[in-house]
This record gives sequence, C-alpha cells and structure tokens, in this order.
Amino acid sequence: MKRWPLIISLLPLLLGLAVYGQVWRGWAADFETTLAGWFPGQRLAVGGFPYRLEAELPGAARRHDGAATLAMAAARLRINRGPWRPELTVFQGEGIRLNARLGALAATATAASGTASLHLLDGRLARLSVVLPAARGATGLGPDYRADRLELHVRERLPGAAADASRPQPRGQIVVGATGLRLGGGAAISLNADATIMGGARLTDYDRWASAGSIDLALVANDASGEVARLAASIVPLGQQLRLAGTITTVCPLAVQALLAGTAPPAEARLRAPVRLALESALPAGGPVALSGIPADLSARARRRQLPACPRLG
Repeated sequence: MKRWPLIISLLPLLLGLAVYGQVWRGWAADFETTLAGWFPGQRLAVGGFPYRLEAELPGAARRHDGAATLAMAAARLRINRGPWRPELTVFQGEGIRLNARLGALAATATAASGTASLHLLDGRLARLSVVLPAARGATGLGPDYRADRLELHVRERLPGAAADASRPQPRGQIVVGATGLRLGGGAAISLNADATIMGGARLTDYDRWASAGSIDLALVANDASGEVARLAASIVPLGQQLRLAGTITTVCPLAVQALLAGTAPPAEARLRAPVRLALESALPAGGPVALSGIPADLSARARRRQLPACPRLG
C-alpha cells in the first residue's frame, strides 16, 4: 500500500508521455507524407522519438524545374526535422552530386559528404543553404574547379509594399562562397559572389522570366595577400542564351586577361592602384570575351613588389 502514493504521483507524467507519444506519431506521419512527396518511390521510416523526426534514405534523388533547374543526388541521405519546426529541414548526405541550370548556363558540384538546410515558409523558399567540404565541379565558364569548402545559399525574395509593379523587382538571390578555390591549375583563392535575380513575377518559369528579367552580379576574389579582382555586372537573357556585361576592378589585369582567354599568364606584380576593365561575354562561354581597358602604360605603373606576385587564376 505504501507504493500507491508513488504510483499516483507518477500518473500525470505517464499520461503526459502517452499523449506526447500519440502527438509525436502524428508529426511523424506528416513528415513521412512530406518525404514521400519529395522522394516518391523511396522506402521511408521515420524515427527519432522523442526529440526529433529523422529518416535515412539510400540512393536519394530530388529535382526541381522552374526558372532555374536544381537537381540533387546522394548515395545516402539523413533527414532531420524538429517536431515543433516543420518549416525547417536539415540534411546530411554522403556521395553528393548537385546540378543547377539557368537557361544555357549550368554548373555541377560533387563531394564525399555535405550538409544542407531547407526553410520553407508559406509555400515559398525562405532559404536553402548547402555546405560541401572538398568539393569539385564545373561551371561551363572556364576550367573545372575544386574547393576546400563550397557554400551555396538560395532564397526567394518578395518585393516590398512600395515596389513599383511596372518595373522588375528582386525575386531571388543566390550567394556563393568558396575557400581554397582552384580553377584548373590556378592558385588557391577565396571567392564570394552575390547574384540578385530581378523579374516581373515569381520565378516559376524561365521563358516568362527571360521576357524582362535580369541578374545583378557582384563577385570578389581574394588570395592570402588581399583582393585580386572585383566584378560588378548584369546578366540579361537573350532567348536561351545569357549576356554578361560589366566591369572588373583588379590589381592583376594580366592574370584576369589570361583567365578569360584560357592562356598562361605572364609574371606580374600587383598594381598599387587597381584598374577597371570593361567585360562583355555570352554565357555559357563559347564565343569571344570582350575585355577592354588594360592601360597602354601598364609596364610603367606603380607596383607592390613587397607582396607576392599575382596569382595564376586558372
């Protein structure tokens, strides 16, 4: 009889656990339904009770077709979600391959492992972040690349309440960061790129976007001694092709010229004052790249000879 008070005192806890177990199973069923929509035909079993929802998929693949085409494949994929945050999903993968395409512009990335997080809000892409250590791939714009660490962040943007409906507005953003990046046989650099996609409507169809859309691109490349080049450009669709036009501000103009021409650069010391070059090209690269503005008196310009020579960029 002395045990009854203890048993009675534990009843609320036991009942609470039973209720929570039922609620968790409901969350797990919803998560299984979501995953079945994302990965049709895959065998799914959600675990992780009591703190998380977790599923592991062998041979997972996912594809999205829209203004941009995104595809992912992984030899093994672990998917996690907090029971109280259904809008946020975290992925851990092995044997990863990513493909992205915008019109005629395409890029790939592969890595032995990687992580990602997907934040959906009211049916829109609030954020997709991907981190790949020891990544390799190609962009179609030059030599293949490899990077010690590659980051990709994508989000959908909504125009503000005061936006002019008659003019293209920011509809999406892509941010790329890379450390230890090597293009072909080039030296290691770090790269940060920010692309804002402008359009007249939500980015759901390439042809619709291409009728009036554009991309504002900003890119900075650094090596261990500081900034090497900075690109500010606009990308405009022309049918299924893209046209890039902008400026490159650089202390290593001959290295930039060699990268765009696909040739070996001459030995070059960094300029004390950067020069601004005009750039125009069709994307993907297949025709001539128009680069102008290299000074005629370049050999007489002041240089920072106390710093290492300009890096080979590709």
